[in-house]
Parts: sequence; C-alpha cells; structure tokens
Amino acid sequence: MSTTARVEVARERPGLNISMGEGPAPVVSDVWTLGGWTIQFVRLGPGQGFELAQAKGTVYVKVVAGRLAEPDRSAYAAPKVVRDTIVVAGHVEAGPQGALFTVFTATPAVASRVTSMSQLRFGGPHADALRWQTFEDRFKAVTPYFDGLDAHLAPGFHLLDADGAEIAHVFVWTAGKGVDLSTHNHGRAPGPTSPAFAEVHWVIHNGTGSGGMYETAEPGAPTRDRYPMQRGEEHGPFFEFDRDTGAPRLRDNGAVAYPWHGWEAGTDDAEGQAYDVVAAFEITAPFARVVA
Repeated sequence: MSTTARVEVARERPGLNISMGEGPAPVVSDVWTLGGWTIQFVRLGPGQGFELAQAKGTVYVKVVAGRLAEPDRSAYAAPKVVRDTIVVAGHVEAGPQGALFTVFTATPAVASRVTSMSQLRFGGPHADALRWQTFEDRFKAVTPYFDGLDAHLAPGFHLLDADGAEIAHVFVWTAGKGVDLSTHNHGRAPGPTSPAFAEVHWVIHNGTGSGGMYETAEPGAPTRDRYPMQRGEEHGPFFEFDRDTGAPRLRDNGAVAYPWHGWEAGTDDAEGQAYDVVAAFEITAPFARVVA
C-alpha cells in the first residue's frame, strides 16, 4: 500500500504544495497532465520499488533526491553532461537511502512539436493554480529584458518534506524560436519564499532540436559553450559544489554559486512556432547532493 501525498494551493507563493515527506513510504502524488504528458511524484524508502505504467507510453524518471538502485541513478548527471532519463523496465527500486523522483510519461497524445501554447493546458488537482503567464508579465517589475519575448512559465509544484521545508520547486517554462532566456547566475540573496537552489533542467520538447543550455564568461560575451538537449534529457550541474561532500557551494549572501549561463532556443526554416518546453528542478541547497 502507498500513501497519497497531500496537495494544496500554496498561500505564500504561486503554485501547489505537495507534502511528499508526510507518512510512511511509498508516498505517491496525484497525476497531472500537460499536452499528452503525465507527471507524478514518488517517494520510496530504502529498497522499496515502484511499478511503472509502461503500457501508457514512454516513461522517463528524473531523480530529485536520494538515489535509485534500479536503474542506478542519482539526482545529477556528471557536471555539464547531458544524459537520457528513459526507463524501459517495468519498475524502479530505491537505493539504501531511499529516493524522491518524478515520473514523466509521454503518451501517444504527445505532439511532435508544440506550435501553440493552447496545446499545453495543465490538468489534474487544482490545475487552475498552474496557469501560464508570460516571462514579461512575471518579471516586468524586475527587468524589461523579457518584454515582447515569446516565452511563458507556470507556477509549478513545491515538493515538501515532513517539516514543510521545500525539497524542490518543479515548474515548466517555454521558449519560442530563437528566444534567449537571459544570461544569469542566480546571484541574488535567497529569502523566506525563495530558498537557495541547485537547479537542473529536464526537456519535455525541443522545438527545433537545437535549443539547449549554455555557459559564457559574462553577459554579452562573444562566445558560448552550448549543450543541446533533446526530449527526456537532463544536464549535470552548472553550479559549483564541494567535491568531497557533493553539497552546493554558497556565495557570501547565501545564494548557490553559478557561472554565467542560460537557455537559448534554436531556430529553423519551418513556418510557424516551435516551443522548447522545459521542466526546471530547483532543488534546495540542503537537499541537493552531487554524488558519483
């Protein structure tokens, strides 16, 4: 038997709170849908297993905390390495410390390209709290950078431990052809509703096939090291971390230390829009560990 995670609309910030740490494992969340995809969160105790619904589509598993033993997978790939997260077996099994993970399933209803935001309606409990807004509207009080850009984001899911602390904020954003979602380094000091985090991205759709992460020396630098990513892939840390403990390195103001980096969508000669659709996993510093 499994415990169903309690879910409620967050009061102190946009999105949904999902209490993944409450109750005995295994703990499973409700299922949300997005453009033919299903999204579910699962916590397993040491050695516990979870059956995957392979008959429903192509299954991908993104580890958030802890480790899976079958398949052998932790929360982060090697630094700046892109890896696939597909699982073809009928089940997964947690390692000796347990695991918290996300199951993404691409059902036959998933489109090959997302050409309109109307294809990306969320379904599931409290789906109204996951309404899309443009980057421009979300950040207009902070910066004019996103004005006019065809880019959107939804508030997402706050995965909480037994004490109510945030383990990770998982949310989805989109970038239209050629959109650069800014060169940034997450250098602002964390606050009560914006904890320091060690992020990783997981790709739902790559609109043109050439979008991806990049690292650069500074904003406006003439060169970028690019890391294209395809459906079902995630990247390893861009942030700095202690090689002995795996813990993220913090700046003097408490933020996690990152180089200048960002996401830039690709372009092609096809008519119409083709969005990159990406899930951001902002794993909070106390729960983020980079292990081999």
